[in-house]
Amino acid sequence: MQVEGVALVLGAGSGIGRAVAYTIVKEGLTALVCADIDLSQAQETARSSYAFAGREGYEAIAYHVDVREEAQVQALVARAKDRYGRIDICVTTAGTPCINQTPISNMSLESYRSMDEVHNIGCFLVVREMIRAMTSQEPVSTRRQNQTRGSIVLLTSLASEGAFLGVGNYIAAKHAVKGLVQTAALENARNGIRINAVAPSYVSGPLMDKFLDGAPGVKDVMLGDLPMRRLADPEEVADAVVFLASQAASYINGHTLVVDGGSSLQLSNHPFS
Repeated sequence: MQVEGVALVLGAGSGIGRAVAYTIVKEGLTALVCADIDLSQAQETARSSYAFAGREGYEAIAYHVDVREEAQVQALVARAKDRYGRIDICVTTAGTPCINQTPISNMSLESYRSMDEVHNIGCFLVVREMIRAMTSQEPVSTRRQNQTRGSIVLLTSLASEGAFLGVGNYIAAKHAVKGLVQTAALENARNGIRINAVAPSYVSGPLMDKFLDGAPGVKDVMLGDLPMRRLADPEEVADAVVFLASQAASYINGHTLVVDGGSSLQLSNHPFS
């Protein structure tokens, strides 16, 4: 996969975000900007990414960001662009798990709003600022197309493709993100900016561990819904993210790539029923 220039990864402190950072660095980046609500974790990702780069001239830095805060997202993008002059790739994996199962009829406004702010509003703020930053930078020529200004990839979820019982706040937020991706992609295709999403099913890592801790007994039933009888590894999702960000996907735009091991072919509501 052809990946060049500067990449900004939000949610880079752990899980899929960290896996994306490590994977994308291997493909030839000049610089990596790691951002996370946990600055120390982002700093650790930046520091350890040098082992994956294995080349001189590469640089990684880390910043704090809470994607729910407009000023913080704006400052992050501005600082990254001021430092490097451009941002060629942006990936946002920032999010929070839904650890409580509650029907819509019993759901509080606070619970519904919290998911919307992190996933929907957070993605909106990132996409909006990145579109502004990429539109203002000079396009570069590639082997597969005449000019490109950048690529944006959002991590959504299999939840954006259907519905599960008891997590309507999470489902609604993820459906909104898919709509954001499609609309932003359509609006910016002629500007040389591609916007896509990756929708994984159940992925091993901190978010899934937190969910399972709040839902004892769910894991065995969950694995029964998976044709491969295992959770996805973060690195498997990262490969899909980096593919969409790369020039190997130069004619893919507004697409949500489902990474679920075939789960959606037979998925039930059992884990949430």
